[in-house]
Amino acid sequence: MKRRNFLKLSAGLIGSSMLSGCAGFFASYRAEFASTSPLDNSSFEEQIWLGKPFWANRLQDWRRIGNELQCTREGKSFEARTVSLLTRQLNNTLQSARLKATVRNLTPGKEGFCGFLLGIGKGELTAKGAALAQRAGGVNGGIIAAFDSSGKLSFRQFDDENKSLEFTTINRDLFSLNQYQDGSSIILDCQLDPTDANHFDIRLAAINSATGQELGFGVLHNVAADKLQGGISLLSSSNPYKVGARWGFSNIETGGEKITENNRNSLGPVMGCMYTVNKHELRMTCQLMPVNLDIIKQLRLEFKSENEQRWRAGASGIIEDGFVAKFSLNNWDYLSTYQYRIVDDAAPDITLYSGLVAKDPQNSKEFKIALYSCIIPTSKSLDNTNYTRLIAKERDIGRYTKDNILFPHTELVENGAFHEPDMYVFCGDQYYETYPTRYGRDTKDAKLDTLYKWYLWYWAFAHSIKDKPTIILADDHDVLQGNLWGNSGENSDMPKEADGGFKWDKDLVRMVYRIQHGHNPEPYDATPIKYDIPVAYAAFEYGGISFAIVEDRKFKSPPDYKADKLNTTGELLGERQEAFLKDWQTMHPGKPKICITASIWGSPQTDKNGQPLIDHDSNGYPADGRTRAVKLVSDANALVIAGDQHLGLLAYQGIDNYDDGSLFFAGPASAAFWQRWFEPAVQLPNQRNNDKNTGDFIDSFGNKMRVLAAANPKVSHQEFAEQNNSWGKFLADRMLKSEGYGIIKVNHQQQHYQLECWEWNTNPATGKQFSGWPYVKNFN
Repeated sequence: MKRRNFLKLSAGLIGSSMLSGCAGFFASYRAEFASTSPLDNSSFEEQIWLGKPFWANRLQDWRRIGNELQCTREGKSFEARTVSLLTRQLNNTLQSARLKATVRNLTPGKEGFCGFLLGIGKGELTAKGAALAQRAGGVNGGIIAAFDSSGKLSFRQFDDENKSLEFTTINRDLFSLNQYQDGSSIILDCQLDPTDANHFDIRLAAINSATGQELGFGVLHNVAADKLQGGISLLSSSNPYKVGARWGFSNIETGGEKITENNRNSLGPVMGCMYTVNKHELRMTCQLMPVNLDIIKQLRLEFKSENEQRWRAGASGIIEDGFVAKFSLNNWDYLSTYQYRIVDDAAPDITLYSGLVAKDPQNSKEFKIALYSCIIPTSKSLDNTNYTRLIAKERDIGRYTKDNILFPHTELVENGAFHEPDMYVFCGDQYYETYPTRYGRDTKDAKLDTLYKWYLWYWAFAHSIKDKPTIILADDHDVLQGNLWGNSGENSDMPKEADGGFKWDKDLVRMVYRIQHGHNPEPYDATPIKYDIPVAYAAFEYGGISFAIVEDRKFKSPPDYKADKLNTTGELLGERQEAFLKDWQTMHPGKPKICITASIWGSPQTDKNGQPLIDHDSNGYPADGRTRAVKLVSDANALVIAGDQHLGLLAYQGIDNYDDGSLFFAGPASAAFWQRWFEPAVQLPNQRNNDKNTGDFIDSFGNKMRVLAAANPKVSHQEFAEQNNSWGKFLADRMLKSEGYGIIKVNHQQQHYQLECWEWNTNPATGKQFSGWPYVKNFN
């Protein structure tokens, strides 16, 4: 009897449910089931990282002990903890698929369910994007083949946007097992079979893991074929809105031609590497997943030229807090390209990661810099169970769709790579506190929560940056604050951000700077600020260019809301960085100069009425500190590149006049939620190209500037305000925003910079840039 014919017969016998007495009859056809193979044969004593084929949602919610993946989270509002099977995807073929796992309730007596989440993304998402599915169901969420703590099998919805936490059973019957004892180990065996050109049946069986006896099974008929394509995850859940069961999974196997195996999607133990070269100094970091540090303790960097057969020993680095190892070499041959690899000092024959350290091209070619900032992995938080439009003009973007799951930012990353950058610059907000999941900064797992968000940034860009020098600046959201007035660390013990200082655990703050800044060039003056928080301001030379890195929030004075905003005094860069910039003016003579900072030093923003907007978080405040900083980079004849404000913008920052300071290029947000506008109500003098959103402008702190281009959102500030139903200036619909990246081309032959501003989904081979770009500026 053919498999599909048997299923039709069984439907005639028992409808869409199951009678446990049929178990033996069904078992006789098991020979026709797809054969399976293990995902992972490794075993660990205990560690947070689950292994190469797995991605845990979230890091702090799972542990691996031996061969078992154990959910550790059972609190209320932590439903549907998941582990993605990274190397397995349901394809769109009319073939069979099979999944098996041994499961057990780790908390006998507590209620909940576990199972396989099938068809995440409905084929719309990449494997990485589908890996994020967790907590709430919604559009393209898939189907759960479930087993619960009372010994019942069922099929549940994970694609109901309106009842995202109900996990409603698709068929009314729950399939009870014979002789199940809560907490005992059960083999869940799930098979998908096509029944016609448009439908599948899903069969779920429960088997006693000790005896091999089938305890019961259930069949879900006539599942639309397009629902069974996409990601696959393991799922452990309490019942909705309740504290409940935690589940363990082991002996995970898959098979069948409907499951695509792609081991290139595996992850770890190394997430990636970043490096910088400053003449003879090479600095590199290697970021690991949360491995067991009793097993991997120290890594070694090795390198060789293209013609060499043997690897040369580079430097060794212990794995520090944040699961990062740092390497530094002070006799680097910067005029040659080298292959590099990372090995475990205790097992040097196995390459954990590899890449290229590119030679310094000096001034031999047009040097290209890719500029990114402000990037979220999802348009809305996955912990938010009720998605509503923020303004009437927004589309309903769904949950497990490409409009909501932005990670891994494929078009953004690939379009940026099209330009073949020689250097990558990420100037802040590599992640945000509440995306893709809730705040974790005030919990015992704050470090793991931060790493979870950091890893998503790293995973998206790892391939791009492993072979190119990369500069990173950590900004306010990177240290888990909405706004940061660093104040040299002073007032960090006070409760409010506006008091100044760093508000969260200082060891966590130090970890953030370690993982983000550890590879940057050696600081000009490495003396830390209060609480031993490190600094990163530095000068370096690469590509025939003199660079300065400046931290424009670490030393910044807290706001004085009561003082006259036009006459407030304070620090933007602080005395130490001002002295550095004065010294930088005479470094690397004869070379073009670029200053890298987090934010534009002014406040070119307008409110819904087109009037200057007051924003103390902007670096137009405090005005005197801002003007000193602008004069210092202007005296160096430097171009300044930045990000932060989510508004792509090009402007001369004035000192005494509107255009007597340096040119600042703030790249657009790569993917952000908060919106800003520059839409003056009156016609400004000296408009460029008759663009009404350009010209001579005085911001709310009295700073003069000449705005040359602004990439405003596609909905005006006034229209947004009229429709807005939230307290902030949030937009989730990417089609209403102006997001992307910047490209800076340094043309040594023609002695000019070309500044470009691209939308994330524009084909750079054929498409147009944001209005007002490109812009060409001579070195002198």
